[in-house]
Amino acid sequence: MGEVFATVLEWRGSHEIGLRLASLIPDGISSNLSQESVSEDGASPSYKLEINVEADSLQELRQIVDDLLALFSDQDQ
Repeated sequence: MGEVFATVLEWRGSHEIGLRLASLIPDGISSNLSQESVSEDGASPSYKLEINVEADSLQELRQIVDDLLALFSDQDQ
């Protein structure tokens, strides 16, 4: 078995934006959107999007991460 390169991207924010970002993730990339905390002061809960990226080479891993960040760049506003 060869080497596997992996990283985890995490994003935190509102549920609405989290759903938007999650919908952009290509098939074959593992991700999970979960509620992280509920504040006691009645503010909106915080959500965490976790994206697990694996590749056969460091160059491929970098390309996948770069592509994901480019997809997300206009959404987190």
